[in-house]
Amino acid sequence: MLTPTFLLADPWLIDQDDNFITLKKNGEIQHGNNIHFNFDRNNGCKFNVFFFIYTMQDIQKPLWKIYEERSIDLILGGTPISGLLSYSSEFGLGQIAGIYVSRDVPLSKHFIDITEEMLEGNFMKMRITLEHHQYFDIPDEQWDFTNIKTHLNKAHSICVAQLI
Repeated sequence: MLTPTFLLADPWLIDQDDNFITLKKNGEIQHGNNIHFNFDRNNGCKFNVFFFIYTMQDIQKPLWKIYEERSIDLILGGTPISGLLSYSSEFGLGQIAGIYVSRDVPLSKHFIDITEEMLEGNFMKMRITLEHHQYFDIPDEQWDFTNIKTHLNKAHSICVAQLI
């Protein structure tokens, strides 16, 4: 007898190292496309928001060289945002890129409110604009942000507790 199985979104994970508390989650479209909220212990627990995005395109030079003097245009939750591609490395047949969309942000009610306003049915949707499709073969991604306020506050609290 066949029983239907329902795939559930990966849970939010919190990792720690000497300098950072990182809240992260896998993408819903391409497993391995991760979003990170990286709380910096050495900067009063302000955080950076970035993505690791995989591409299988046959690109003849490293993405970090292509984007070294320009930003990458994204649509995040319906809002145009410029990202900075600050890292890329060969990975399998393609590359993995680290794209920052926010740096040194203090956690605040305002940040959480704006984030929640950008959600579409609890999902944060990200789209790489057409100009950049030549480098990114899967230009769309989304993350389940259900209870994002709780997850951000938990990661932030861990960071703050370690400052004392």
